Amino acid sequence: MGQVQNYQIFSAGIAIIFFVTAFILVRRDNILPGSAIRWTLLSVLILILGVFPQLSDIAAKLLGISYPPILPVLFACIILLLKALLNDIERTKDRAKIERLVQRVAMLEQKIDSATKYSNKV
Repeated sequence: MGQVQNYQIFSAGIAIIFFVTAFILVRRDNILPGSAIRWTLLSVLILILGVFPQLSDIAAKLLGISYPPILPVLFACIILLLKALLNDIERTKDRAKIERLVQRVAMLEQKIDSATKYSNKV
């Protein structure tokens, strides 16, 4: 390996910041451990690609991409699109759960009202 370049140090710094941030957020219960694992894997990937940029060149060559620096950008876009899709799915599931809970609460309130009316008559 040759001399370490500034962008390699920068990439390593970003990876370390992601890792530390994920660790702190898990400790404070701000994100779930599963999300922290994804952030940790992302930070490791950034670290590897930052320190060994030739891996991006090799992968681009294997995939038939003529401009290797675009490969990490392409993967980042794909990951962001997948994350947006997963968030939409999660939000839809949450909305359905909330609607069911509202219906159950309404039914329970109706039962309580019926029970109070019946007990007042007796």
